[in-house]
Amino acid sequence: MRNTESKTIDLRAQLSKALQAGRFTQALDLYELIEKRKPEEPRWAHRKGDLLRRMGRQRDALIAYERAVHLYSAQGFDARATATAKLVLALDPNKGEVLEWADSVAARRFEQQSRNAIQLAY
Repeated sequence: MRNTESKTIDLRAQLSKALQAGRFTQALDLYELIEKRKPEEPRWAHRKGDLLRRMGRQRDALIAYERAVHLYSAQGFDARATATAKLVLALDPNKGEVLEWADSVAARRFEQQSRNAIQLAY
């Protein structure tokens, strides 16, 4: 196992303990460290948003959720991107563009796949 992967596993164990003990500030710090080690992983931004919302930090939760929407969409997790976008809208109904982020990526991917299929058919 690579050293960075081992460190990430250690951070995840610490995170679990902090959450179970209700040490939310420590848990938030750990989420940020894990997110730096795994910046392409949308789960960490999503879970960080959940914690921030639980802590009453709605504005920061919005930022984390928006990041998660972008990451889920970029990786093709369209249903999760849309579900997370709905969390954003629940916190701030004026953020309607977030649904477009989730849907537009899926729509472009579908359009490209359709074009490829048509080209292959001819």
